[in-house]
Amino acid sequence: MHDTDAIRRGHPIADVAVASGLELRQTGGRLTAVCPFHGDGRPSLVIYPASQSYYCFGCGAGGDVIDFMSRLHRVDFREAVALLAGSQVPTMPAGAPHPPNVAVPEVDRMKAAPIIETAAAFYEEAVWSRPEVLDYLASRGIHEETVRRFRLGFGIPGLVAELRDRHLDIETAHQLGLLDGDRECFAGRTIIPELVDGQATWLTGRRLTDREPRYLNLRFPKPLLGLASAKGEAVVVTEGPFDWLTAVEWGFWAVALLGTRVPGKVAQSLERFEDVYLVLDPDEAGREATKELHERLGDRAVPVALPPGVSDLNDLGLRPDGRSIFARCILQAGHEARAARQRAA
Repeated sequence: MHDTDAIRRGHPIADVAVASGLELRQTGGRLTAVCPFHGDGRPSLVIYPASQSYYCFGCGAGGDVIDFMSRLHRVDFREAVALLAGSQVPTMPAGAPHPPNVAVPEVDRMKAAPIIETAAAFYEEAVWSRPEVLDYLASRGIHEETVRRFRLGFGIPGLVAELRDRHLDIETAHQLGLLDGDRECFAGRTIIPELVDGQATWLTGRRLTDREPRYLNLRFPKPLLGLASAKGEAVVVTEGPFDWLTAVEWGFWAVALLGTRVPGKVAQSLERFEDVYLVLDPDEAGREATKELHERLGDRAVPVALPPGVSDLNDLGLRPDGRSIFARCILQAGHEARAARQRAA
């Protein structure tokens, strides 16, 4: 049995990443690299030496050095610990393809489904006994009706006991990233699930502070958040979970990319909407993702410009008149898109 805390202390994640073949670049107090977990066209992976963690803003992978090894070599938690405990970190063979963006290790979906729903329900119940969490959500413009509608929750200790009481597989919970040894990974985070017919099929957790990495995702294929509940002819596409929550709080049908990566299946799933309003962050990555979606979706894609000085949709949501401003942005973008189509006709 290995001391996992000692393993983490003895293997700085930046050193392990370099030994595994990643080329790191210093950006302030962070390190960036091309993510090895998906077909990354830009340095989307960020390593945080201060917290010994990593997060990919493209595919949503994130965690500590053990999780990094688990994903990189497609092994389970115990095997990743054993690899790190060895005298040499195995490197990826030269020219080897990147591992696909799948859950690592492969999770039994039949076993996973009741575990994800149980975790979401456990965290959902907990949020109502935490007024500080409800206050935090309200401070981000997310109020109780939206909390109830989308089954938002808060990670408290006790999930292991809940899973055991229901005779659910603890090993699968480890594989999903809900547990890490004796640690319950989502404790202390606001929980945002993906719902399909009311049932939770995936979830992400956000810290109540801006300490990085802010988000922790379930180790399960990342959804287009909110797609199952978006039923109108027009949809707003956002980047992050809180941008999405802001849009649905305001009554818009919306989905979230959960990053700026745009797989082909994402574009395909948006083809059912007549108008797709692209409201991604006004930074370089957001602009590139907007351009890519516009090229894939054609005229149905409508880029929406947020007012100057606004960092994202949730930031706009903090303004008292945020909804009316956003409605005007949508109308203006639609008008400009129609005029462009007429000129091209």
